[in-house]
Amino acid sequence: MIPFIFGIFGLIVGSFLNVTILRHGVRSLGGRSGCMSCGIRLRWYDMIPVFSWLVLGGRCRMCRGPVSIQYPLVEGATGFLFAILGFSVSPALPGLLWSGAALIVLYLCILAVLVCIAAYDMLHTIIPDEWAYAFAALAFISQFLQPFPLDYELLWFFLAGPIAATPLFALWLFSRGMWMGLGDAKLALGIGWLLGPVLGLFAVFGAFIIGAIVSVCILLPLPHIIRTLYTLGITSREKPAGGFTMKSEIPFGPFLICSCIIIWFASIYGIDSLRVFELLLWSSS
Repeated sequence: MIPFIFGIFGLIVGSFLNVTILRHGVRSLGGRSGCMSCGIRLRWYDMIPVFSWLVLGGRCRMCRGPVSIQYPLVEGATGFLFAILGFSVSPALPGLLWSGAALIVLYLCILAVLVCIAAYDMLHTIIPDEWAYAFAALAFISQFLQPFPLDYELLWFFLAGPIAATPLFALWLFSRGMWMGLGDAKLALGIGWLLGPVLGLFAVFGAFIIGAIVSVCILLPLPHIIRTLYTLGITSREKPAGGFTMKSEIPFGPFLICSCIIIWFASIYGIDSLRVFELLLWSSS
């Protein structure tokens, strides 16, 4: 029951995240939502997360203009991640202390910010600074709401963020921004504080593995489903005219976030994160 409640809450949050993603840097978050084609104001029953998009066939009720699949994907992803987190905490929820409840709230906020960053980076190949710093701040604060291991050096905790960000920052510095964006290094800062120095580095290296697998799937004609899913959120105007090539710019942020969430949830569920990294490495070979 608790995972279901978390999942429903995630669907609702995902609907708000879509508004945040689409309006960032364009207009304020206030005001009613409207169709992107005809501008008509949407009714409440046109904005039920995932359900409305499926019932209407991905089109506006009035003008029948297409509605981006980004809406159900963001809503569904947020609901799914919230439900997984809810499942992990449901046994301990009845007797949870205030610090545990605060930690869960922070984790939900972190997931919401990560979904925002991933979707926005896929659309615009850029990570907004305020979102990257918000994630880093939430990850940093979350570590103070859980007990430190007895053999854990406090210095390593503070250095965890910079350690995870160093490889990406070096790539950005040496390539002068050609190989890697600075936003990815800022994102890795929060990953390090969320996972710790060792797992943070594993998440960064795991992102390269996931990125390599997805990039090959995009370039090769065989895995059409993966290529389609990755490019659904990109409008035809933003897609390369001749299709994706080795020189096409592919955002790295979603790979970082995917790797981070895999290792993070593995840790939450008590799964050996190093084993997860080994499986990622094996799958790429």
